[in-house]
Amino acid sequence: MMNSLTDNLPSILYGEGDRLAILKALLKQLGHPDQTMKIIHVAGTNGKGSTGTMIAHLLLGHGYRTGIFTSPHLYTECESIRVNDQMINQEEFNRVMIEVHQAAVILGLNPETDLSQFETTFLIAMVYYAHLACDYLVLECGVGGALDATNAISHSDYAIFTKIGMDHLNLLGDSLQAIVETKAGIMRPNQQVVVAPHQKDGVLSFLKTKANAMGSKLFDSSDQVVHFVRPYYYQVELSTKMYQLYLPLLGRFQTENLKTVMKWYQVWLSVEDEKVEKVNLASVFKKIKMTGRFEQVQSDPTVILDAAHNLDAIEEFVASIQASYPNQALNILCGFLKDKDVASILDRLITLPANFYVTQPDFPERAMASEELAVMFEERGVTPTICPDSRSCLIDLMEDSTRPVLVVGSFHLIKKVRDLFDD
Repeated sequence: MMNSLTDNLPSILYGEGDRLAILKALLKQLGHPDQTMKIIHVAGTNGKGSTGTMIAHLLLGHGYRTGIFTSPHLYTECESIRVNDQMINQEEFNRVMIEVHQAAVILGLNPETDLSQFETTFLIAMVYYAHLACDYLVLECGVGGALDATNAISHSDYAIFTKIGMDHLNLLGDSLQAIVETKAGIMRPNQQVVVAPHQKDGVLSFLKTKANAMGSKLFDSSDQVVHFVRPYYYQVELSTKMYQLYLPLLGRFQTENLKTVMKWYQVWLSVEDEKVEKVNLASVFKKIKMTGRFEQVQSDPTVILDAAHNLDAIEEFVASIQASYPNQALNILCGFLKDKDVASILDRLITLPANFYVTQPDFPERAMASEELAVMFEERGVTPTICPDSRSCLIDLMEDSTRPVLVVGSFHLIKKVRDLFDD
């Protein structure tokens, strides 16, 4: 397992002083790399990774050199920075990091204490995309929107809002209204704005009001025609023509993500005067992969890993499992961070017919202890098994070929076990 290249940096500095002013000054010092490409900025609570990845593949299918910035990573920040679906290599990452550090020193900053891991990775990414002369960048927000490091960019051409819900309450606010206002901060004047379907009450109306005030056009994905046929197979409508797609991503929620992507795609085709006939949609979508997001990593027995770490994601996880494995006995290994709404998460999770195994994610500062999680299960009439070692527990569970094994919760739990399935 690779170590993080920026482990020595502060993990987060969100909200500490005017972070955006610092990052904007650094982008200027680095030659405004953000101004060299068209940018699709993606914000939301869930679905950002899948949505952004599909969009990047569509642009690549049209022949554009396309960068994508995602988070979090599993093993190394290199995973967050890709061009044409190829990850930056470690040597190049280190070389560009030196360039970023030199810019920080010129501005009187200490790059080892005044920049967080995420901020440093974002700056490295922007310089790298400019070096490779990317035509487009799909830029995924880390946390929130208005104060997120990615919002230091000077412009974006498209803003996409995936499903917005309650998460990161300690950073974004303890109400849906506060969270929506923060995420809406990525909007720019005269922009194309696309919103995922089935938003919570008040979300769409707020985004519409803000878009109108900024002279931007907003497109609601709710009317986009996407039919779920069976797992991995969909029908989508573009310009009155139906297309059959194989999308190798599991989960009921992918229907909503596809609606968002197809709505954006139709807007993009019109704005950029492009033609869908230039690309083989079936070929584009069958190449898409996502690690740790409702990912089936083994078939005998079935093993699914899902970094469903907040209430909305758990609700989608439960619904997807109920649809795929109705009334089937399951083994579920789970672990969460203590700043999540774990009580509500467990209320949903225990509706599944499962034996539960609890463990502590590999994030000591924020992880909920497995003993504390076990008590919360017991308060709901369920007695779980405590697993001090998540990897050993998962290996043992896979000995039972009669039950699908589901690993769900914090990304730091998925990170701990995912390499068991690396080729």
